[in-house]
Amino acid sequence: MKKITKIEYQKNNKNRVNIYLDDTFAFGIDLNIMIKYSLAKNMELEEEFIDEILKSEEEINIYNYALSVLSRSAKSEKQLTSKMQEKGYDKQFIDNAIIRLKQQKYLDDERYSEMLINSKINVSKYGKRKIKETLYEKGINREIIDEKLSQISEDDELERACIVGAKKLRTLREEDTRKIIIKLSNHLINKGFEFSTVKKAVSTLLDRSCDDFDGLEGL
Repeated sequence: MKKITKIEYQKNNKNRVNIYLDDTFAFGIDLNIMIKYSLAKNMELEEEFIDEILKSEEEINIYNYALSVLSRSAKSEKQLTSKMQEKGYDKQFIDNAIIRLKQQKYLDDERYSEMLINSKINVSKYGKRKIKETLYEKGINREIIDEKLSQISEDDELERACIVGAKKLRTLREEDTRKIIIKLSNHLINKGFEFSTVKKAVSTLLDRSCDDFDGLEGL
């Protein structure tokens, strides 16, 4: 049995306190932990109770770390879980933090997907195929991906492909139409547009018949 002989606020963080047991510094904890366990001077603690306090401290530290990561940039559930695993945190505490963050709406794969899709469309100028690949890499559920991407119409996708293609077309200096078709098609395919969309976009930009694309699908 050990007695709390002193409790003091930490100088650099008033949301944390230092606990002294038997006149010796024992550990620092979050202020909420002190309140949760009603810790006070002259209170006697058994070793099992101290262990419980320290586990609660670890759990809240993991949660606060997750919050700090999310405050810097949005993350998917998979990304955030991986970052906590890299820190070597206890799996159960990681799971608890993820559940709490989702309940509080700090972690939301649907909202994250919408943000990412908007960024890839408006900033990176990606087509749906490459956006889909990116979402998979971030660990987004297939159903969420399909549902969010289904909101992008074929007409909108074609319009964006034409805009991206027109910008590329202005940089091409070849006189051979077939070479222009190949370079323009490759550029749009690398941007993540489906071949069917690429074919229509290049046809529109060059005012060419779709027959000119025969044999190019394997590019």
